Amino acid sequence: MSFYYEKLNLTEKKIYDNIVSNIINMKTTTPCTGVGDIKAMFADIMGSHPQFYYVNNQCGVSLGLTGKNIILSYRYSKNQLNETNSQIETVMQEIISANINQHQSDYDKVLVLHDYLKKNIQYDWDAAISMGMRGFEDSHNIVGAFLNKKCVCEGFAKAMKALCDKIGLECLVVSGTACSSVAKGPHAWNIVKINGYYHHVDVTWDNQFTDDVTVPNYGYLNLDDETIGKDHTWNKNNYPLCPDDPYNYFRVNQSLIDSKTKLEKFFYESILNEEEHIIFKVVKGSQLEKEIAGSLQDIIHRASSKCRHVSVNGLKYNLIPEQLTYMVQPKYQ
Repeated sequence: MSFYYEKLNLTEKKIYDNIVSNIINMKTTTPCTGVGDIKAMFADIMGSHPQFYYVNNQCGVSLGLTGKNIILSYRYSKNQLNETNSQIETVMQEIISANINQHQSDYDKVLVLHDYLKKNIQYDWDAAISMGMRGFEDSHNIVGAFLNKKCVCEGFAKAMKALCDKIGLECLVVSGTACSSVAKGPHAWNIVKINGYYHHVDVTWDNQFTDDVTVPNYGYLNLDDETIGKDHTWNKNNYPLCPDDPYNYFRVNQSLIDSKTKLEKFFYESILNEEEHIIFKVVKGSQLEKEIAGSLQDIIHRASSKCRHVSVNGLKYNLIPEQLTYMVQPKYQ
């Protein structure tokens, strides 16, 4: 069960379980007297069960003689549900068969699932600006992600959870808000457990920060609370803490850079190997953070000039300013 569920009292857990059971059986009402914030409970149920894509995201609450009831409504008939479930299962099995194997570490599994979703799903800007208008419901769930290959943040997050559930990785959908140069407002992402450590993973923003989906982007892969808290907010009482980030992408790949000297060496080694994408993160508060804006081109030029048999005659790069991450694409001659 979810972190939220484990913090409920016995009465609340019973109501939570009844709602889940009634959704499975497609019933329309469930008693909920005794729950202080029914919308928070419903949000956790929907986030914890990505297979409930057939339920309308907005629930109602009625007050009767016997107390409060949550009102549920459905967008699929049982026949439609069986067919769609079969289609989703087929797609998920194909993804897992093509990307997951028994020799991978948990970190590797999170990485490849992140990359698959980033590369193969398009962000649905029309759904994002529709402000909840009808016709875009599936962009908020795994139907949009797996079958339509187009969704908003909620669809990305639920798809990540659904795949992690399939391969036995603990994963939660986080509902909160976020603000950056690209987007601002309500947002959803994941917390994934890797070897006992919880990390934040935001596939949506790694998807949005590059125009070319083939360009790798790891600014939001495996972050701690403090780092993602620069541009994300959430109710920390409802989710496990992520105080450390031992499996942050840049930490694992030794590409956290704090000086011009180290960055030049990093580029020299990368160019020497003719790496297509050179990805690194500047350490927050370091001298390099103050200097990189005016010196990146010179650093790359000096590094490439030291490579006798490899030359760079052009480059382009993407930057996530909130996370100080750079994705450089050299053009080799």
